Amino acid sequence: MARITLSRSAFFHNLTLLSEKLGGKEKLAIVLKDNAYGHGLLPMAGLAHTFGIKRAVVRTFAEAEAIKSLFDDILILNPRPPCLSDPRYTLTINALSQLHAIPSRTRVDLKIDTGMHRNGIHLEDLEEAIAQIISQRLTLSGIFTHFRGADVLSSELFWQMRQWQEVKERALRLCRHHQLPRPLFHSANSAATLRLNGYDDDYARCGIAAYGYHEMPSVFGDYDLKPVMQLYAEKITTLRLKKGERIGYGGLYRAQENLTVSTYDIGYGDGFPRYDGEGKLYLNGMQILGKVSMDSLCVKGEREEIPLIGDAKEIARSFGTISYDILVKLNPGIDRTIIH
Repeated sequence: MARITLSRSAFFHNLTLLSEKLGGKEKLAIVLKDNAYGHGLLPMAGLAHTFGIKRAVVRTFAEAEAIKSLFDDILILNPRPPCLSDPRYTLTINALSQLHAIPSRTRVDLKIDTGMHRNGIHLEDLEEAIAQIISQRLTLSGIFTHFRGADVLSSELFWQMRQWQEVKERALRLCRHHQLPRPLFHSANSAATLRLNGYDDDYARCGIAAYGYHEMPSVFGDYDLKPVMQLYAEKITTLRLKKGERIGYGGLYRAQENLTVSTYDIGYGDGFPRYDGEGKLYLNGMQILGKVSMDSLCVKGEREEIPLIGDAKEIARSFGTISYDILVKLNPGIDRTIIH
């Protein structure tokens, strides 16, 4: 069967690099949302715990419930009522209207829109948000934002950091006025963590870099990240084709000579990208012959197993997308094994 291996040493290498950039493991929160970017929520959470990471970031309550024994603090980015109560959970507030559904004594983090214009309350609504938190007897645990251009060759990161600095200054004044404890501030994603020399927030939320990737222009440098995942497919059948015979739906690939081809047990039903058979597609030196089917694809030769993903960027370039898109879509049902 198709299988995924997860390299412990590569993951720990990446976590070490990020921790050193930030100034310590305590400043690194591992982002495990969406099945740990396709790598597998439980195995990656277990490895992060073993490494010594205390904070995790997930998308849903279900993800948080699955890993709550492994972390001291779990930030839930998209909590939906009814809200589960657990002292380890911190719920993200993306809009003022969400505060009304949060039970008292729940820890919350306010997300502030500093320029991405996706989720988060406006700076001018910060005072009202804090007033509602006090009146509903919630605990303001943190305040954060998200950078829209940290992986882009432009000055946008530094423009948005100035907006973020204003947020922090106003938030601290409001907390002093209301005699609230200082909240934790966090803003950097993987790209910002890699780019910045010196980071003064309380922690950073790193996802894709922990798994071995970034999507920044090469001018920013080589960060020596190591891909954690390897995807392999297992042979189903081997056929001997005669010159002129065609392969797969539509018969788009025609054998130019007598050749041996094999079909392997992975396709777009497993989250592998759907190749339409037009032109030529090479992965790890192998040409994909004809269209990728729902459950299979075909290449020349008769190996029992073939490697399909070693560097997700290679496939991403072939399909005009990014590494995130390739990784996160891989079927959670594919067997995942941790190797050294």
